[in-house]
Amino acid sequence: MRVPTVEDLVNVPVSLRVSGNSIQTQFEAAAPDLDDVDALRQAVHEALLDHPELVDAWQTYSYDKRSSPSPYLDGSEVGFYDQGRENIIRYDDLSAACADFICREAAWVVRGIRL
Repeated sequence: MRVPTVEDLVNVPVSLRVSGNSIQTQFEAAAPDLDDVDALRQAVHEALLDHPELVDAWQTYSYDKRSSPSPYLDGSEVGFYDQGRENIIRYDDLSAACADFICREAAWVVRGIRL
């Protein structure tokens, strides 16, 4: 059996369009290690630096979401939307912002927890 990688995680919005699976199924298949979010965020950031085109895919995914409450990505701003923007962090690096969003979204979708 194939072991999921961080590449699987950063490719979720692309594979979501192709597979037709739910976002929860896609995240569960990517199996993010949510027990060490800092290490996961760093690994995701490094993967996004190698594949900057995926930042745009994640931005599109975030803009297309129709669920609330949930994490959001708006350029260099990441936060949680629940009848207004909360828990906001602004980054100088779009890849770092996206990495934070991916970790927040994975935690929210897979475990129902806010980071």
